[in-house]
Amino acid sequence: MNKLYRLLSHTTFILALMFLVFLVLDQFNPMMNFIDNNISRWLLAALCGSGIGQSMLHWHFQK
Repeated sequence: MNKLYRLLSHTTFILALMFLVFLVLDQFNPMMNFIDNNISRWLLAALCGSGIGQSMLHWHFQK
């Protein structure tokens, strides 16, 4: 359980940093379309899923 929590923590951190980089790059060059493509949508879904999983495991460990 602890390994899963650590994996979700690292996954959430890495995906959040990726989206911050995508946002900055999209501001400098909007024609590259980093935010509005299918890969970004799947990565955003993975970020949301790992965030929800991490918070559920954190809630479980607090009990």
